[in-house]
Amino acid sequence: MTTPSLPDIEDELHQRLSAEVESEMLSGALSGVPDRDDLHRRAERLVGREPQVLTRAQQAALVRAVVDRVVGLGPLEVLLADPTINEIMVNDPWNVYIERDGRLERGEITFRDEAHLRHVIDRIVAPIGRRIDESSPLVDARLPDGSRVNVIIPPLALHGPALTIRKFSRQPFTLDRLVELGTLSEAMAAYLASAVRQRASIIVSGGTGSGKTSTLNALGLCIPESERLISIEDAAELRLQHPHIVSLESRPANLEGQGEVTIRTLVRNALRMRPDRIIVGEVRGGEAFDMLQAMNTGHRGSLTTLHANSPADASSASSRWCSWPGSSCRYRPFGA
Repeated sequence: MTTPSLPDIEDELHQRLSAEVESEMLSGALSGVPDRDDLHRRAERLVGREPQVLTRAQQAALVRAVVDRVVGLGPLEVLLADPTINEIMVNDPWNVYIERDGRLERGEITFRDEAHLRHVIDRIVAPIGRRIDESSPLVDARLPDGSRVNVIIPPLALHGPALTIRKFSRQPFTLDRLVELGTLSEAMAAYLASAVRQRASIIVSGGTGSGKTSTLNALGLCIPESERLISIEDAAELRLQHPHIVSLESRPANLEGQGEVTIRTLVRNALRMRPDRIIVGEVRGGEAFDMLQAMNTGHRGSLTTLHANSPADASSASSRWCSWPGSSCRYRPFGA
């Protein structure tokens, strides 16, 4: 008789734990899914009943894996818990890479198969009302901690589902922290803080992964608490910790192609919400014109980011937007 492998044992334990919890929920013995500590105790009890001889390390690994499958994101949990990892890239179930200290390296985890990876993807997108299937094969989402998630599946992804997670820093970025990291000088941090307080409108430009959102978050923390903020994002990442803020998030179209709410629609709606400032996570389309108009028609001090190779390119793009018919944009540098 063949001895079951650890993945097979994990599958069986997962099924037994899920069935146990579901049975107690249906009978009324449980009012909801148990917390992680309770599931951990239940998993330990089930592992202790296994007839196979397992080492303590194997038992602990099985318990963690089973609990992660029930309430977490399976193999990804160990990577998400590692503070030294900045980005997680799942090319397919068997090829997972991570970025640590700016360097790419192969991760030590794998998924059992494509179905296992799709299960984890569904757990990510379902809580925020997003969907991923052949009719909608790509989606931007977020984790509860604000980490940004991108998923693309067949037929657009030729070799199976691909998942990318840009982890959100657990320690909020402030101007002081950016100075500590060497991103800014103390003089520049003081200048930017003064610019925000004096309601200079600021556009943060840069390439992918250059820290635009982190810088935007640090600038937002300098806004006086007496002002009303409206933040608008594709996937909510900003952690402004402001007492008077309304956070809005765009929504993609449903299966019938209806229900889409774009960034531009939210920017226009925000103008009717009596904001002192509007903060847009990123402008990349028609909302850029609305944002620039807002900055110059009573909403000075608004903040946003855009993709550009340099500040000069960002300024050039702003000039082109302001040249559109009917525009009344007028800009002057802070301090001029």
